Amino acid sequence: MKAKVVEKVKFAPGKWKEAGTLMKTFKDIAKKLGLPEFRTYSYISGGDAVQTLQFVTDWDSLASMETLMDKLYANSEMLQMMEKWAEVVESHEVSILKEISPEELGML
Repeated sequence: MKAKVVEKVKFAPGKWKEAGTLMKTFKDIAKKLGLPEFRTYSYISGGDAVQTLQFVTDWDSLASMETLMDKLYANSEMLQMMEKWAEVVESHEVSILKEISPEELGML
């Protein structure tokens, strides 16, 4: 089953610039570990428009996500980055979505 992970991250006041540096570090490490690219969105309206971003990642399967997350959490460079990340983030919500077909909704 393919999955889409949506992460809503609100940064602590005054930490926006630090967050950008850490996001670059994360992308560099993630690429080395083989994690899929994520897309970054900001709000035009609605939601928490100030200092809040949405990160969206498409995964081929939950199993591949689990395998790659194990690699991520076993990487010392990533663990160091995550400790710093915790200092710049006010809140971090994660949702895992599954696409629903018209058949599953009874539309056909």
